[in-house]
Amino acid sequence: MVNEVLKFLRCRSLAGNTVTAAQSKEQSTLEGDSDGNSELSVEPLIAPRADAVFVDGTLGTGGHTLAMLRTHPTCRVLAFDRDEVSMSFARQRLQEAGVVERVTFVKGDFRDAKELLQPYLEKQKVGSDGRAIEQIDGALIDAGMSLWQVTNPLHGLSFRSDAPLDMRYDRSQEISAFDLVNRLSTSDLEDLLFKFADERWARRIAEFIEAQRRRNPIHSTAELASLIEAAIPSGVRRQSRVHPATKTFAALRLAVNDEFWALDHGAWALSSVLAPAARLVVLTYSSNEDRTIKRTFRRLAERGIPIDLENQPRKKRKTEASSGKPRPSGPARPSLTFSLKMPGEDAERDSQIAAQFPGLGTTWKMKIVTKKPVEPSPEEVASNPLSRSCKLRAVEKCLL
Repeated sequence: MVNEVLKFLRCRSLAGNTVTAAQSKEQSTLEGDSDGNSELSVEPLIAPRADAVFVDGTLGTGGHTLAMLRTHPTCRVLAFDRDEVSMSFARQRLQEAGVVERVTFVKGDFRDAKELLQPYLEKQKVGSDGRAIEQIDGALIDAGMSLWQVTNPLHGLSFRSDAPLDMRYDRSQEISAFDLVNRLSTSDLEDLLFKFADERWARRIAEFIEAQRRRNPIHSTAELASLIEAAIPSGVRRQSRVHPATKTFAALRLAVNDEFWALDHGAWALSSVLAPAARLVVLTYSSNEDRTIKRTFRRLAERGIPIDLENQPRKKRKTEASSGKPRPSGPARPSLTFSLKMPGEDAERDSQIAAQFPGLGTTWKMKIVTKKPVEPSPEEVASNPLSRSCKLRAVEKCLL
């Protein structure tokens, strides 16, 4: 989806700053409306400035940042990441490509973009090349993990190798996957697996985890993966094309790193710092992530979802019957208070986030560019199977 990201960000060289009406209509068709009736009017598309500055909210190993810099040979990138080790890897990659001098690295969470970028926009700081940053011409959030993060044993994100049960992107944060697995109540653990990853066998998995942790705490990814495999009937495992632990590990990672709220809050924060006509592009990889950003974009475009529908929790599907085995007795564990509410379900937290960006609806708003999410082509899926679940949505900033 790299080409789509570059297209929607308008991150291209300045060879030809305008397009014909026919080309604009073709562009509209590509941007999510098969009838060519995109919300973008048929007009010359805006090309980025010669010294355009883009924000990569999720640097990872630097793939998207590298693509931006290569496609637009004079642009600069402000790159965010919470993971210092990943950022170090990306820095080396960009240095080997000869473009690192155009990248300003920012250690932090993209949901704090307003505060982290303020010193640059107020000229208290300059980019890594010593030049001032006048405005932000586009921003990207890639909600997916990089293969490097998955395979790095420090994170404990993969069930394919044995590692400490951690899953934190930022090792300084308090709660890890170990805490969720060993300290959440069985019912909360079941709710987490079902709500965050639509795990059909959430109840059985939670019960198997409960039985084990009453004997001994679960410390490793291999131990957890083995328990999950045991919880899911062998017939179901044989029929599935994915590892039985896939959804459980995804749910824990999403919860540990507060990723749904980060996605929502980050979209507000990056939208607030964009220049007029600049775009925010978001890539998601699960139905819950796509649903979250779809609703967030609607709020940013002032198309609020009725509160009785927005906050209505989905009905829990019936999971398979539990084993009925008595739970083994064991020492009581300290309980863990952990909210399972997602954006749109916690009115207080939603209001707190909105209050940080008072200009929305008075001085600016966002316009939805993609009526439907853009998905990878069959050719891309064939060449890169990991892209099969990716969806792209984009919004554009408008002044009022």
